[in-house]
Amino acid sequence: MLNTLERLQKVFRRVFDNDKLVINPKTSAKDINMWDSISHMELISEVEAEFKIVFSFDQVMEFNNAGDMLTVIELLLPNS
Repeated sequence: MLNTLERLQKVFRRVFDNDKLVINPKTSAKDINMWDSISHMELISEVEAEFKIVFSFDQVMEFNNAGDMLTVIELLLPNS
């Protein structure tokens, strides 16, 4: 079974159309050329669908990197 980071990486690979993309908690928009405001919103939507969660606006505004996103995902996941 995939852990949360592995699942998140699958979403990043799908959104940024790069099967070789490797993320870590410090990965941010400056590390991925195609990560702009439009792709950020697509990423948020795809992450919510993958994990069956909904981020609040405030949570989204606090995301500075993949680690911030991971922390909130794990908070919102049932049975975490």
